[in-house]
Amino acid sequence: MKKINTILAAFGALLMLSVTSANSVEFKAGVSANGLAAYANAKETLKDGGTRTTNEEAVLATAFTSIFAEVSSDEMMGLGIGISYAPEVVDLNKETRNIQQAVSGEGDSGAQIVDGKINDLVSIYLTMPVGDSGAYVKAGYIQAQLVTEENLATGSKYEDVDMTGTQIGGGIEGSLGDMAFWRAEGTYQMWEDISANGSESGGTAGTKNAISAELGSVTGSLSIGMAF
Repeated sequence: MKKINTILAAFGALLMLSVTSANSVEFKAGVSANGLAAYANAKETLKDGGTRTTNEEAVLATAFTSIFAEVSSDEMMGLGIGISYAPEVVDLNKETRNIQQAVSGEGDSGAQIVDGKINDLVSIYLTMPVGDSGAYVKAGYIQAQLVTEENLATGSKYEDVDMTGTQIGGGIEGSLGDMAFWRAEGTYQMWEDISANGSESGGTAGTKNAISAELGSVTGSLSIGMAF
């Protein structure tokens, strides 16, 4: 529901801008090939033992495809508003980790198989041209869903996580004819910290598995599209 509301709000904003002055509005739509590099610092604390905590750093590189739609107005110095969507971003690397009971003999032991993927990346953004060279700057809001897929010895399951953040960047655009255009762009994503709790409680304190992560990413994109 949250992603549906975000998309509806973006299209509402596009529509409002388009009706302000139909003679000065330009519509654009296209497809992008994206390369993303991300860094994450993640921590997991297991139920039944607060000392059983792991902390790991990871670097991720992936490629994915997205589509976008934009509208801009000459009467607003070329200010544009757009939305992009990528249904699938990355399948995360599966990780297997063996755990043992706490020193007190409490808790679970066995293989922890952690897996997941990131889907439904939505970006709502503003663009502003810089001079007449085709260069522009960009800033906006991003959100995606981290889908957890795991088989844990603790018997617990993590909930899916909504990821949100902001992005800034810029690029350059050129013509491919009367209506077609190309675009090269780079952006930096600042994601909010994510956290999730396991589904089952354990121990006398009723604690749950817990994960948290700090992450950031950069994306480079090549796009082609049509202007109307």
